[in-house]
Amino acid sequence: YKNINTCLEGINIYKKSKWVNQLIYIKYQRNMVHGRVEMKRHSRQHRRQCRLLYIFQIFGILLLVIYMALTFHLMLKSSHQHRPNDRRDDGIIGIQETNIQSQEATKRKRIENQSSDFPTIQNQVVLVPENDSTNIIQTPNPPPQQQQPAIRPRPVLTEQDTHNFLPRILVFVFPQFHKDELNDRLWGENFTDWDNLLKAPLQNRLGYRIPRPTELGYYDYTRLQPRKQQGELALEYDIDGFVYHHYWFYDDDHPGPNLHLPLLEMLHDGHPNIPFALHWCASKWVNTWNGQVMRSDFVFREEGVLQKQYFPENDNDQKITEHYNWLRQFFHHENYIKVDGKPLFMIYQKKPGSFPVLKRIKELAILDGFPGMYYTVGLTKPHEHLMDIGDLSQWKVKPQKVSVALRKYEFDKVVSYPNPTEWNVNRSLEIPDWCMDEGGGSWTKQQQHQHQRLRDIAGIISSFDNTPRRQYDEANIWSSDSPDVVVDRFRNSLHSAIYYESCCFPLEKKMRESKRKQDDDRFVLINAMNEWAEGMALEPSDVYGRRFLEVIRYVKHEILAKKCKM
Repeated sequence: YKNINTCLEGINIYKKSKWVNQLIYIKYQRNMVHGRVEMKRHSRQHRRQCRLLYIFQIFGILLLVIYMALTFHLMLKSSHQHRPNDRRDDGIIGIQETNIQSQEATKRKRIENQSSDFPTIQNQVVLVPENDSTNIIQTPNPPPQQQQPAIRPRPVLTEQDTHNFLPRILVFVFPQFHKDELNDRLWGENFTDWDNLLKAPLQNRLGYRIPRPTELGYYDYTRLQPRKQQGELALEYDIDGFVYHHYWFYDDDHPGPNLHLPLLEMLHDGHPNIPFALHWCASKWVNTWNGQVMRSDFVFREEGVLQKQYFPENDNDQKITEHYNWLRQFFHHENYIKVDGKPLFMIYQKKPGSFPVLKRIKELAILDGFPGMYYTVGLTKPHEHLMDIGDLSQWKVKPQKVSVALRKYEFDKVVSYPNPTEWNVNRSLEIPDWCMDEGGGSWTKQQQHQHQRLRDIAGIISSFDNTPRRQYDEANIWSSDSPDVVVDRFRNSLHSAIYYESCCFPLEKKMRESKRKQDDDRFVLINAMNEWAEGMALEPSDVYGRRFLEVIRYVKHEILAKKCKM
């Protein structure tokens, strides 16, 4: 019985173990399938992660290559910019052991700190007796300039540059928009002409809007950005050069330059990168502005005169040498405008006291390696060929005579200065009939001699309204018309002046074509790029936009395309 029971238990155990084994086998198979699924899933994730890692590695390598390329480019550019231009090694009328470059750096630091300390002239000037070349003390060269990119070419006017057909269009620039010690002393801390414009009414007494800046804003002219933008605008609209107002006083209490810091900054950073010249405003500063002198202890040496202009008694005064030593850093600049190698230096008005200064500066320029100086002087007069004003006695302000000015000093040319006067109100310059009749074409030599070219540079006013600087009812509103009329008057004057210089003397064609553009003596002068408080501004405004600039480009292209055909 026991054996039978034992056998039965064995049979049950066998059956039970077989059933368990089957369960274990089934579970094993299920685990194997699940394991393969899990392996496949992890394999896919692994491959995906590898691909992403590979992409990130490639992207990182590309970024590293770009970074290294940019770094190398910037290093090359930096080394190129800091390489000084080729400059003259010979100095002029010595500044004794003076580091000019460190002086200019000090001046730039003063600008940045908005300090009220006025940069005084520290150069020790040694006067060299005439005809004594042995005593010339070598002067350190002006501070090295950064290498600037060449002035952007103008494809449309390539023919002009090649054949020297059109005159050079120059524009006055007013450098007053920055902190200046003399203005601080007279009008209050940080005063500029922007203050006059900001306080002005929106409209003048005739109901016309007073222009205000848009694109460039109310800038500090010592800053790089507005000067760079200004230069880019000039190049875009075919302006050939700027003429900066230059202020220098021969005053023991206040000697040397004024409103000059933007010019020093231009030497430092190269902007505006455009040809330029200087215009010496050798006149006293008169209190005709709408305002009172702020400083209570200010004493007028002469009634109504803020700053008197003194001149040396003779041309041997060492102050003239000091003046030239300051000017020469501009004369040697590669962008300075010259005529046959002579630096162009304009004088605002005919001042007999300035004649010894001009004589001595010319002598020093020759000692400095220039063939001489090219002087012009501004006269209150119309251009005799481009505006007929009839009997001169009818005018309250009598036009100045060219013959008298040239008899006093042998200027190379005169400028019919672009100021608003009673004879040019609501008028524009006109091409003379004798030029239009001939059409700028086939003249005989006899006809050519009948109409000689004048030693006169045509001056053109863009617009004029000095309400911001005057009492509201006393302002001179020369541009007393709608913007369309003002712009059209400007266009007519500019067209007449350029056509006259380009087309009215055809027998000069071969001579002009043989001259380089940078040696030509034909100019047209526009007043002004940024004289905002007098309403003379080619810069974009809320009244005129860019219309004045567009006129300049349009007129030059039109005359060049038509080749003197009316």
